[in-house]
Amino acid sequence: MIDNLEVVKAKLTILVDNSIMELIPDSDMVKRRSGPNMSFLAEHGFSALIETEDEKVLIDTGATGIALEHNLKLLGITMDDIDVVVFSHGHSDHTGGIGKVTGRIVAHPDSFLQRYLAPNEKTSYELTAPAPDPDKHQIEFHRGATKLAKGIISTGEVERIHAWEELSIFKIMKNEKLENDRVLDDQGIVINTAKGLVVIQGCSHAGIINTIEAAKSLTGIDEV
Repeated sequence: MIDNLEVVKAKLTILVDNSIMELIPDSDMVKRRSGPNMSFLAEHGFSALIETEDEKVLIDTGATGIALEHNLKLLGITMDDIDVVVFSHGHSDHTGGIGKVTGRIVAHPDSFLQRYLAPNEKTSYELTAPAPDPDKHQIEFHRGATKLAKGIISTGEVERIHAWEELSIFKIMKNEKLENDRVLDDQGIVINTAKGLVVIQGCSHAGIINTIEAAKSLTGIDEV
């Protein structure tokens, strides 16, 4: 358990997603950043930015880094402003933009192994993450929960309590042997707010219910 996780005010910006929804109106909690004079780019993959009063945490980098770089620039944010990058898991549509980021990166030890989507015996798509650059990246490998910033943690490996949430369609290369991949590196990012926990997922390969239960167990907080 993570003891005494601070309560923080946070803003979450979706930087990269498969679509942009410029014509959907704002709500009490959601503000659309894109519009006629703020033309964001979409691409397959995911990236999000958490901003608190003191720190900025970047989750994932999208598939190419093109949308990430463009959208951050529209927001007036540079990599010098980012305190830490965390990968929700090691598939390339979440790590492909690693070349556009610098500094501290928190990842699971499996994140940079060879990975494949293999839905059947005749079909295989490579999902391997690009290798980090030791000259610009400070990689930290963690299997367990890790504090990313004040009030923000990663869950680390998620216990698969509900097996029905998993899909057996991935492969991973370990010790020169291709084996079934349970995507054990899939993790949630958790923010402790005054309204309760906010749990952010990349693809939720571990299962969203499993991940929420992990977040509650790690923090001792039941409100999500």
